[in-house]
Amino acid sequence: MRVSIVTPDKTYYEGEAASVVLPAIDGEVGILPRHAPLISRLGHGVARIEERAGAPPTRVAIYGGFLKVQDDAVTVLAGGAAAKGSESPEQARQAVQQAQERLEGLRGKPDTPPSALADAQEQLARARAYLQLQSA
Repeated sequence: MRVSIVTPDKTYYEGEAASVVLPAIDGEVGILPRHAPLISRLGHGVARIEERAGAPPTRVAIYGGFLKVQDDAVTVLAGGAAAKGSESPEQARQAVQQAQERLEGLRGKPDTPPSALADAQEQLARARAYLQLQSA
């Protein structure tokens, strides 16, 4: 099956795959060839693309978005994504810690605008997904 993972500014994966596991909003969704048509909202987490059965998967951190499966094609339209980078798992853990501290600091202030809380929650979710990618 054909798999595409794209964001508004970049294509993170394009190719054939034997299977795909994606972070849905309420867990994970696995896709195999000839899957029934599907549209689903994605959560934050790590996409695992197995190009050949038994091969080590290609991993991409996904930051929300949507999934469409149709005609043996899997299309992921992600709000953001990241490939495994040069950062260590420890650096990724520190980013999660900083995002948690920022969010908790904003929650402690009664005059914090809802948009600032939403931004801090999004940064924490992205940091956690990236940590999951770096730790794999």
